[in-house]
Amino acid sequence: AVEQAHENIKFNEADATIIKPHCGDALDLMYRSRAASEKKFDVIDLDPYGSAAPFLDAAVQGVASGGMLCVTCTDMVVLGGSHPETCFGRYRSMPMPNGRYLQELALRILLQTIEAKANAYGRSIRPILSVGMAFYVRVFVEIHDDKAAVVKSSLNIGHVYQSAQCPSFFVAAQGMLKKNNYVPSRGPPASVCEETGAEFKIAG
Repeated sequence: AVEQAHENIKFNEADATIIKPHCGDALDLMYRSRAASEKKFDVIDLDPYGSAAPFLDAAVQGVASGGMLCVTCTDMVVLGGSHPETCFGRYRSMPMPNGRYLQELALRILLQTIEAKANAYGRSIRPILSVGMAFYVRVFVEIHDDKAAVVKSSLNIGHVYQSAQCPSFFVAAQGMLKKNNYVPSRGPPASVCEETGAEFKIAG
């Protein structure tokens, strides 16, 4: 593939000082871009076979502020809820098996994972486009150096409370503002589903 890339550069008369095909460890390449002597990437596109989770920490650091991170995960069997324990291990979130919003929740799980990785380095994400298709999800996000947005992150990340017996659900953020102070949020407005009296299952 790398040899073909070099041939394409010559064929298209592209600038070889800008386009540099590389064969090696992707994690090592992205981590090395953090050095002051190196230029961070304007765009990183992760599209491994299966989950992109192992590459996210390096990727959120390797993208220049204002740059684009594109991520594809083809492990919908995990994000969709067939293996909740694996989903939690990879993404630190619980899926909702058989949820009517399965694709959307899978996207949100991936986005919160990217956000959490970025927040650890004083960075935030700005989702541009999110796509859920059959066996995979794909997201496009901007990465920004923005500590003020990191502080507000708890207002945008939360849990879904799904009734165990009907489609009713509630969403609650992990944090809330109270007199200009960030405090833990509250759960659903009722301890059980008001429609059926059933308990809530929690995802996210």
